[in-house]
Amino acid sequence: MSDVTQPLVELLSSALPVEWVRAVRTQDDEALADASADQQTARAAAAAAAVEGWLTPEWPRRYGGRELDADSAVHVRRTLARWRVGLVESAIGAGWLGPAILQFGNDDQRDRLLPRIARNEDLWCQLFSETEAGSDLASVRTTARRDGDSWVIDGGKIWTSRADLASWGLAVTRTDGSVRKHAGLTCFCIPMGAEGVEIRPIRQMTGDAEFFEVRLDGVRVPDSDRIGSEGQGWEIVRAVLAFERRAGSGAGAATPGSVVGRGVEQLLDRHLPTAGPWARTRLIDTWVEATLIGLNNERNAALAAAGRELLGRGSPVNKVLQAEHTKRLQALRMELGGLAAVAPGLEDEVAVRDQWAYLRAQPKTVAGGTSEVLRDQIAERGLGMPRSVDPSRRVAWDEFVSGAGRTEGATDVAPQ
Repeated sequence: MSDVTQPLVELLSSALPVEWVRAVRTQDDEALADASADQQTARAAAAAAAVEGWLTPEWPRRYGGRELDADSAVHVRRTLARWRVGLVESAIGAGWLGPAILQFGNDDQRDRLLPRIARNEDLWCQLFSETEAGSDLASVRTTARRDGDSWVIDGGKIWTSRADLASWGLAVTRTDGSVRKHAGLTCFCIPMGAEGVEIRPIRQMTGDAEFFEVRLDGVRVPDSDRIGSEGQGWEIVRAVLAFERRAGSGAGAATPGSVVGRGVEQLLDRHLPTAGPWARTRLIDTWVEATLIGLNNERNAALAAAGRELLGRGSPVNKVLQAEHTKRLQALRMELGGLAAVAPGLEDEVAVRDQWAYLRAQPKTVAGGTSEVLRDQIAERGLGMPRSVDPSRRVAWDEFVSGAGRTEGATDVAPQ
């Protein structure tokens, strides 16, 4: 155990139920899954850790952090992940939107917004994607129009995680259509309870509703809630996505296992003792893959602590590896589980959780950037290969949308 995490472990040991602590210490994944399913207790534990700055360990103490170096912060996140403390609704603000405000916000915004994120008092959501701007995020059509000291925002966002719980959202909007699409974007902090904000749940195939459509109809936001300068939105978006992908890849914490909490060790314990040659080979291959990804995450985390990157320029190698491994892992779980995994009885809680994990893993190669687009980024940014042709980059946004700037026969490809 790293000395820096000793106070955190002591805090969690006293804040969590005995069975939760025992499951962590004995590395009993099944018991830990049962214990951590209590959302009320999990949120209470996250709140207790947040008060002492553990959810934002590298932030300045002024903003609610612990001012730890990057390497120590990695150890803290690995410990939190091992204890299953810190939920996605906390991570959005603490993991990628808060760091963006820390980087691009002014002193007033940092003082006003960051301590409440660090203490887990304000949850945040990310208002980026739209129905016509998913992988090609710079094609957003939500507009912000200046009106004195305020901005009036109109449009719609989709696939917004935890919008129902969030107090604030960071929105990317188009403030200038007379320039090329990447140059005319600006980011704003939007109170989710503001007049004109409508939140609609999107039901998933798991039966949950983690994602939401958000309508913004004449939402008035003061200029003091604009993050960065006008037209700096794309730079801020790129930074936020880099923070998100690092968190989603496991690189931030260098932890093994599945991002939906159903790891390879559980699969080995259940099936390896009785597995035939085919199943044993698949299990071993999956374990090797999980181990390599974990080692690669540790290497990437060490490079990040030293101010370096694996391939440079934000190449999202780890995110692609982790997301695709997660889907393969959950698919193998279903194959080995047979009919009981496909159609479990309600009394079989393990099989029910396995089925949920399989369904929930399917969008992992879409969320935070599709694997197809991220592979383009790896090729272009990391390996220096030529960029794909994108006609919309050549002309002003308004001209492109009207059709005047489109090139006959050209192919629209998501930009990087």
